Amino acid sequence: MKKILAFAVAMMALTTATAQSPVNRNVNYYGVAFSRTKVFGATETGWDFKAAFIRINSLVLSEWSKYNPGYFLHKNIDVRDISPTASRNEEIDPSEIITVSSRYAIDDDDIAEMVRSYDIAEEEGTGLVIVGTLFDKTLVTGNFVVVYFDIASREVLDCIPIAGKARGFGLRNYWAGALYNALRGIR
Repeated sequence: MKKILAFAVAMMALTTATAQSPVNRNVNYYGVAFSRTKVFGATETGWDFKAAFIRINSLVLSEWSKYNPGYFLHKNIDVRDISPTASRNEEIDPSEIITVSSRYAIDDDDIAEMVRSYDIAEEEGTGLVIVGTLFDKTLVTGNFVVVYFDIASREVLDCIPIAGKARGFGLRNYWAGALYNALRGIR
């Protein structure tokens, strides 16, 4: 009887925590944002990385069954539209991608500014974007932040830092491997 009572109390606490969470179960996915991403320790050029970033954002959609962030985050994806992040990724200045510091980080104000800049067709709901922060070739690691935001107000609801080991053949696949391993590590 005590076990049943303890289980019931635990389930009520879990239900309450889920109900109070600022992030809905249904979200709209807007892509992988690389507009502020830096790369440390790599021999490739900023132009090479800009092209890889654009292709990684598209890869998530073309290989949705593998990269679906909703699966890893336990969310239902209602809308899949990478155009808000794709347009910003196209505007990246390749001369600003490579850094000499492995301590680069994006702060909350940068993330909020990025979210406010997106041109989104939907007027309400919860948005989801994955922000690339630092790709460190010396540590073979890609760092990202999962960002949930309110679409109407553009208020950032939650930021979850994640990191994954890079792996794969070719620049795009190598760093897409970091994204996949970062997402997989959430489970």
